Formats: sequence, structure tokens, C-alpha cells
Amino acid sequence: MSKTTSRYVKDHVSSFGRQVKKATAKHFSINNALIVKAALGDEKACKQISDMGQVGERLSLAMPIIQQNALNYIEGIKEYNMALAAIYKAGGDSSLAIDKAGIDLSLANTKYQNKLEEYKTKLFADLRAEEERHNDTMDVIKLKAWVDAHVREVDAIAGQESISNAPYLKQLQADRELSKQRMLHWLQHGSQSNTSLIPEKHYITNPIKRFWHEVRGIFN
Repeated sequence: MSKTTSRYVKDHVSSFGRQVKKATAKHFSINNALIVKAALGDEKACKQISDMGQVGERLSLAMPIIQQNALNYIEGIKEYNMALAAIYKAGGDSSLAIDKAGIDLSLANTKYQNKLEEYKTKLFADLRAEEERHNDTMDVIKLKAWVDAHVREVDAIAGQESISNAPYLKQLQADRELSKQRMLHWLQHGSQSNTSLIPEKHYITNPIKRFWHEVRGIFN
């Protein structure tokens, strides 16, 4: 790439963002010179940009998984140690309870007689409270059943919509890819271009359209 060639590349925007331009160069090693060189076919710059892109792509792919695995490990170690603490605390409390049980047995015998009389007096109040508790529980069960049924219905509708929309989403992707291939074909072959040589993908056929309208008819 010659200076004569590069002087035709005009930067009209960088002057409006000098600080962010400096920050980008500092943190990502990306600057106008590198971009122009790569755009005009400088081998070293092209390879550098390509290597940076591959590194970025790999980081974008791997880091969410790495992050999740690290968080899972941390959470697991936390739960393991909390469980150990709870187990040993329960073990200590139970050991004390067992030792104390023999001492408390004689007192429990006296309390039994007193509590038996108390329970008889409290029986009527407990029966009424149980009836109210039962009614409240039944209301909760019925409400949960209704909510669960509604959630299943919404999930089912969303699943069917996702299936019916898939060919249209695939067609959007195919159209974008075809547009890119045509541009590259024109850039590569110039006046000898023949875009009919590029295969086109047609995911939306008449049966697919009919299926899509039928599914929409169910939802409306």
C-alpha cells in the first residue's frame, strides 16, 4: 500500500471523538492507520485484523461458558461447606438433645397429665382452626392448578409459534447471506459478474405459508 493510495481515504469523523479514539487504541490496539492498511490490502495489517477477530470470536464463544462453570464451582463449594456446617451443627444439637432426654423424662411425665387436660380444653379451638386451614389450603391448590394450566397453555402456544416462525427467520438469514455473496461476487468479478451462479435458498414455500397462517389462525 502506497501513501499515494492511502491519501484518498478521508476520515471525516475521528476529530469529533478524539478521546474515544485514543481509548480504543489504548484498550484494543485499533486505530485509523491499521484499519486503512487492512482495507487497502496490506498483508501484515490484514493478518493482524484477522487474528484479532478470531481471538475476539473465541473469547465471545468461550467466556460465557467459562464464567458459568466458574460460578457453578464457586456456588457448589459454598453449598458444600454450608451443608457440612449444618450437618455438624445438627449433630451437636442432637447429641445434646439425646443426653438431655433422660433428664427431662421425669419432668415430661408430670407435664403429660397437665397437658392432657389443656388439650381437651383446646380441642374445640383446634378443630375450628383446622377447618379454616383446610379451606385456605384448598383455595391455594385450586389457584395453583389454574395458574399451572395457564402457564402450560402459554408455553405450548409459544412453542408452536417458534416452530411456525423458524422458516421465516431462516429465510431472513439466507437473504442477508445472499446479499453479501452478491456484493463479494460483484467486487471479485466486476463486469463479468453473473449472480445467477450463486445458489438461492427458498425456505418459505406454499405449504409453509399455509401452515404459518393455520397456526396464526389458532392463536387469534
